[in-house]
Amino acid sequence: MAGEQEVVQTGREEEVDNQIQTGREERELQTQTKRAGQPAAAPKPPSQECDTISDRQFCVFYQSGSCRFGSQCINLHEPDPNYTPPKQNKRGKGRKPKQKKEEVVVCEKCEKQRHKLRTVMDVVKRIQWDDSYDPESVIVGYLDRFDGLVEENFANFDWSDVTTVDDWETFCIPKHRVYYFKINEEIVWDRRSRIDLIFNPKIPTCGNCKT
Repeated sequence: MAGEQEVVQTGREEEVDNQIQTGREERELQTQTKRAGQPAAAPKPPSQECDTISDRQFCVFYQSGSCRFGSQCINLHEPDPNYTPPKQNKRGKGRKPKQKKEEVVVCEKCEKQRHKLRTVMDVVKRIQWDDSYDPESVIVGYLDRFDGLVEENFANFDWSDVTTVDDWETFCIPKHRVYYFKINEEIVWDRRSRIDLIFNPKIPTCGNCKT
């Protein structure tokens, strides 16, 4: 068994050596031909599989209009009667097309009023110093750290800076936790919906402006 393997291995080595020697001889022959000024051997003719037009295949890329080779393409650039376009990718099938948001045209005056919102302390000072407001009838909606959104009477708050008072003696909260003010069960200032009836009592009549 070992002897047969050695014979096979030796035969393979001889075949490889013969191929290498043949390649060397061809290269030497081409070199000598060039030196002697003789034209090099003509390239081998292509296989006869595509010699006639009837044997050539239709270019698939030409049918879809994406062939990059143009007139140099080896395939036929003619309409294929049996060509069927590829199926579209099923990815995203059944999804609704995205709808573009309608741009609402708002007048300049209403646009400024919509984006301008006074601060909590502006509202507090207005309620404190304006005689037309009764602090006892004002309800403040604020965010409690444990109970969530709760309401408390305006008069029970200490509106000083939270860093300068004692939380155990007075009821004081950070101003960013105040969400809205209510007077007679009507919201007159709201941080989320940007309602401000304290400084802007006249609601804009523009149909596109919604507060």
